Amino acid sequence: MYIKLWQNTHFAKIDYYETVQEAINKLISIGDSLVVIRRDGTLYNLLSQMDIEFLKTYEPNRKLIEILDPTDSFLFDDDLVEDALVIMLENRVKVLPVVDSELFPVGTFGFFELLKAFKTISAMDEAGTRAIIKIKDEPGELNKVLAVFAREKINVLSLMTAKISENKRMVSLKLGIKDINKISEILEDQEIEYEGIYEEDKGM
Repeated sequence: MYIKLWQNTHFAKIDYYETVQEAINKLISIGDSLVVIRRDGTLYNLLSQMDIEFLKTYEPNRKLIEILDPTDSFLFDDDLVEDALVIMLENRVKVLPVVDSELFPVGTFGFFELLKAFKTISAMDEAGTRAIIKIKDEPGELNKVLAVFAREKINVLSLMTAKISENKRMVSLKLGIKDINKISEILEDQEIEYEGIYEEDKGM
């Protein structure tokens, strides 16, 4: 899934020739991150609320270009959510600037946007039933489960998997039907091991 589906497009900018004090004032005023740009409008860096204390260690009249290096931690708007997560973890940052192909800032992407993406990807904003099942971690095993619901004309709204042992994988399936009894009957009839089945309302 592309980050441009969830990126924050309402963001503030500041020129890298502005002063440290101006950056501090703006950060306090907006209560959010601040994208630092070059004179040509392309990305230079990003300042977050956590950088306020760092900025206060410098003389207020110093230029941002004198204390900041160009960042190499940023996202393109056609990067994947997974790319954002990896970069955020590797660089230990909570928000990243997003640029277009010419490096002009088009948004920011942080933990809040990551949570919004997860909510959509996991179909939490759609009513249905979630089944937590276990399958062998072998080719074709997941396909068998999906084929069962296809035969029953039950739509799969979301699917996520996680390896839980050497030969087992846990699967979270969000199904387009609100009927715990029917889902449990299907799983039991097909001898599919499951941990739990839960009804979820829209927007849960």
